[in-house]
Amino acid sequence: MSAVAAPASAVERLCQDLADYEVMYQLGLEQRDCIAREDLEGLAASFQRTRQLMDRIRLRQEGSPGPGREPGEATQREAVRRLLGRLQELRRDNEAAVQGLLARTREEVRQFQQGRRALRGYQKAGLSEARFIDHVR
Repeated sequence: MSAVAAPASAVERLCQDLADYEVMYQLGLEQRDCIAREDLEGLAASFQRTRQLMDRIRLRQEGSPGPGREPGEATQREAVRRLLGRLQELRRDNEAAVQGLLARTREEVRQFQQGRRALRGYQKAGLSEARFIDHVR
């Protein structure tokens, strides 16, 4: 990933951060849809894009001075804070949905394994065609 040039002002940096966080929120909605569809490939691709955005934000923040007193900075900082709260809530919801998907998948695997054990048991019993007690079909 290429280095991100630091914006000229803290307000510009906050505007860019806000734009990236908004994209991350949209990706969170996309992840929610992927979880509902059980689209693991789409979910992985979305996580990859989210990680790239997080890296870009981190690089931008590392290259900039701390909070200042520029006009509009407090407003932008509060907008970022609000969006981060919504993003965190969405991530919590997505995590709960993934946990539910994992629990359902484990139950399906358990049922599949139980069916395989039952099938092996029937095969070992040597059951052939069904017959009445007098051995007439």
